[in-house]
Amino acid sequence: MDANFISAFREAAPYIHYLNGKTLVLSIGSHIVRDNNFPRLARDIALLNSLGMKMVIVHGVRGFLEDNGLDGEYVRDYRVTTHAAMDEIKRACGALRLDIEAALGRCFLNTPANTAKLSIAGGNFIAAQPLGVLDGVDMQLTGQIRKIDGEQIKRCLANNQIVLISPVGHSLSGVSYNLTLPETSSAVATALGAEKLIFLCRANGILDEDGSVIPDLSIKDAVEYCQKNPQHTDIMRTIQAAENALKGGVSRVQIINGFADGALLKELFTRTGFGTALANHSLTQIRPAQMRDIPDIMRLIDPLVQRGNLLPRTQNEIENHINEFAVAEHDRLVYGCAALKTFTATAGEIYCLAVSEHGRGLGYGDLLLEYIENLSAKQGITQLFALTTRTADWFIERGFEPCDLTTLPEIRRQQYIDNKRNSKIFIKKPQKSPFQAA
Repeated sequence: MDANFISAFREAAPYIHYLNGKTLVLSIGSHIVRDNNFPRLARDIALLNSLGMKMVIVHGVRGFLEDNGLDGEYVRDYRVTTHAAMDEIKRACGALRLDIEAALGRCFLNTPANTAKLSIAGGNFIAAQPLGVLDGVDMQLTGQIRKIDGEQIKRCLANNQIVLISPVGHSLSGVSYNLTLPETSSAVATALGAEKLIFLCRANGILDEDGSVIPDLSIKDAVEYCQKNPQHTDIMRTIQAAENALKGGVSRVQIINGFADGALLKELFTRTGFGTALANHSLTQIRPAQMRDIPDIMRLIDPLVQRGNLLPRTQNEIENHINEFAVAEHDRLVYGCAALKTFTATAGEIYCLAVSEHGRGLGYGDLLLEYIENLSAKQGITQLFALTTRTADWFIERGFEPCDLTTLPEIRRQQYIDNKRNSKIFIKKPQKSPFQAA
């Protein structure tokens, strides 16, 4: 059996389950539509649709126009759209739509689903009005969005249709206006309450100073970082639209390289992702556990119980002590847990510290320990104990010191004797401030 396939499928399963029935808006630049790799991307989009995700594609035209020598004049990244330019934009939209429809139409050839046919919907979904005069320049047929007909789009999605939208809106008087791809994508995602808005562009994502992709950021941090560290032009064009989408209720915005084969699937279905994911708050958080986390906590501690690292605990025991637990969560998936038990006003113990196999080496254990230490300090605990049979070095490296049985509070001492595990006992006391009297 192919172990890599099995491992990858198991890793993808929770994401597939979560995204079933959710709406994903894909913002695809025209450079990507015209690339030789686009048929592969189209197959991936069809796959997502077959897995129950509601797919909306918003395509751009700028790359198409630039490739055909129609660069135009830009003011603040808005194209000055003359009547002649608008005619070219309409032609570009028609050509790109046909290319996208053709690529999606042949997705299931030579597969067991070769009798299946994707249904692609389009329509007059966008009401627009003129942008007007910008920095003293008449923008002519450049527009801004007045309204997205979200209900009509949702009806198409409910019929399992992939919705295809061009960046053109129409006024009540029948005038067509050129719109920007980022703003159109953001407005569509917001109107639909989409789970994800995914920008497929020419950039790998937001890069750090060493040129490596930053996997996730809060939108506040992303905006500030991009202001101080200018990114690829595609990133700079999308960052404001990403912020607007997140403020408008979209759960996640992701920026990935649309030229890379399989990038969309890797971003959606792996823990490491492929590009940069943006959210209102950091994707990684340590938070108090809730009742809904009990199955995840059981899943985390069971392997350690079987190996003898932890004492066995029933679901009822965890439920009765759920207020003592915290979990490490990344993008809604739980990767670790820990708990704080208090014995006296000044003595407590960190227990049930566990990190999933897939989360090891990513710092979740340290984050959980830091959370428990801060929590114990707030509660006035000055002696934090840790008992372990296998991970003594880990605690020593983090400032815990060995101690003997007599140091434990009396009630915990008796439990230690009764369970006969002979665990090693460690204690960590608050660090004394250098300004504190000896």
